[in-house]
Amino acid sequence: MIYLIWTVLNGIVFFYFLYLIFGFIAIGKRIFRPQFKIVSITIMFIGIIQIISASNKEEKNNMIVINEKTNGNYNSMSKTITLEDNLTMDIVLLIKYTADGDSFMPTASHSVLTGFAGSYVWEFNSIQTGNLNPNKQAEYTVNGILKWNLFGINVYSESKSFSGIIK
Repeated sequence: MIYLIWTVLNGIVFFYFLYLIFGFIAIGKRIFRPQFKIVSITIMFIGIIQIISASNKEEKNNMIVINEKTNGNYNSMSKTITLEDNLTMDIVLLIKYTADGDSFMPTASHSVLTGFAGSYVWEFNSIQTGNLNPNKQAEYTVNGILKWNLFGINVYSESKSFSGIIK
């Protein structure tokens, strides 16, 4: 529920920014009411700076190569695991396996944030997992950082760790 509240807060700030920009264009500085003048100018200034600097940001590729060795056998499979299921967004892990004899060896993993996640950024940092044997299970441990952004500025970074069993 806290994720939904944070997303709604971001939406309110964004629409207030649009109101200020279009109001400033339409009626000038009278849009800034005296009791909210400092807050309004601050939101407008930060919004303009974020729009100007938006093209300079690099997005981290949330893919980790676990094992580059393949035996030339390209029989592979993938497993998708929902690490965290929230009302507005999910953190999802995809692990790709390549056949290695009678088991499957993990070769790559990718983790993403899906859903209504406009005010969050997920950084996938590490994964530990073993081979997946037929009719058996493998354990996994995933670490990452969920960044809470307000108007594009990182306000809070939450360290996340997930562990479980792949079937």
